[in-house]
Amino acid sequence: SLCPDRQTYMNSTYFDEIYHARTAWENLNGVYPYEITHPPLGKIIISIGIALFGMTPFGWRFSGTLFGVLMLPVIYIFAKRLFGGKAVPTACTLVLASDFMHFVQTRIATIDTYAVFFILLMYLFMYGFITTGSRRELALSGIFFGIGAASKWTCIYAGAGLAVIWLIYVIREARAQRLDMKGFWKLCGFCVIFFVLIPCLIYYFAYIPYGTARSISPFSAEYLRMVLDNQSYMFNYHSGIVAEHPYSSRWYQWVLEIRPILYYLDYGTDGTRQSFGAFVNPILCWAGLIALFVLGYEAVAKRDRRAAFILIGYLAQLLPWVFITRITFEYHYFACTVFLVLALGYVIALMRQWNPRWRVYAVGMAVLCVAVFIMFYPALSGMRADNAAASRLLRWLPTWPF
Repeated sequence: SLCPDRQTYMNSTYFDEIYHARTAWENLNGVYPYEITHPPLGKIIISIGIALFGMTPFGWRFSGTLFGVLMLPVIYIFAKRLFGGKAVPTACTLVLASDFMHFVQTRIATIDTYAVFFILLMYLFMYGFITTGSRRELALSGIFFGIGAASKWTCIYAGAGLAVIWLIYVIREARAQRLDMKGFWKLCGFCVIFFVLIPCLIYYFAYIPYGTARSISPFSAEYLRMVLDNQSYMFNYHSGIVAEHPYSSRWYQWVLEIRPILYYLDYGTDGTRQSFGAFVNPILCWAGLIALFVLGYEAVAKRDRRAAFILIGYLAQLLPWVFITRITFEYHYFACTVFLVLALGYVIALMRQWNPRWRVYAVGMAVLCVAVFIMFYPALSGMRADNAAASRLLRWLPTWPF
């Protein structure tokens, strides 16, 4: 009586929800999880929605959607710190809100949403540190790095970008004679605490649901062995995975928006269909790619620190995937998209210096992204649409499965 007559995304899990929603439920019920290929914290966050609303699609998708909504004020604050004023931050917020990847990924019970959210925060506070020297900002950056790493390992890539930014800051301060050797070692000690020790503690204690399921204390040798064994298992699993998928893609396809991943497709008997997939709003993807070249020029030729900061954040998320040979998907580009948004914001802010009509371009970019989002909404939300009409309107490239 509990089994639905027909399986749809409205009553069942799909894609990696089959693992992560299940793990979240197991964490709540003292069951050692079946899926242990990612750190625990992201699935613990998913379990909060299940605890509040039950083991239902609304329950297991609630936390991700909430974090997706919270990304919007964070990107606004971030853009305001970077560019000032209200026009550019507002445009950046609208662009992110109308991004396909942001909309689709935050509505599915997978852990990528939490990784991207914490990446945004760790870079926001690192920018606060390098511009003000505030140790509080640096500490918060490290804490959110730890929370992110305990959610998904892709946050460790972000940590590498933070390390590069920190190193550039230290060199700059030393050359300006604002940082002596004593201050340098104090800063190093501070970073060891907030970027190594505290993240390790967060990561370690995130395994408490695993320990609870096995009735072992987090202060026991058995618990430590369980945590260490899981790190070895995760590394071997991801490095040795051999699989095929019709919608897998490589990093250069993400950059050019060549191969989206189709999550759900259901054809009706009346010539209609329901579908949704993950890919970037093409306006953001292609305009953002052009903006990255502008950032590269400004960072190298004019030594613009804001341009370098955004570019390092983007490359820290993309470059590791260049060397990864296992199966990958378009959603792995999600963390890069927030830096694409900031790259577009940078170009608009740059126009303020020489173009009196720069606000027109800011508004135009935001409106265009929103308009394209509305056009593609049926293919992002599962709304039933005429199959033939949707294909004619939405298949901009022959490799798009819409």
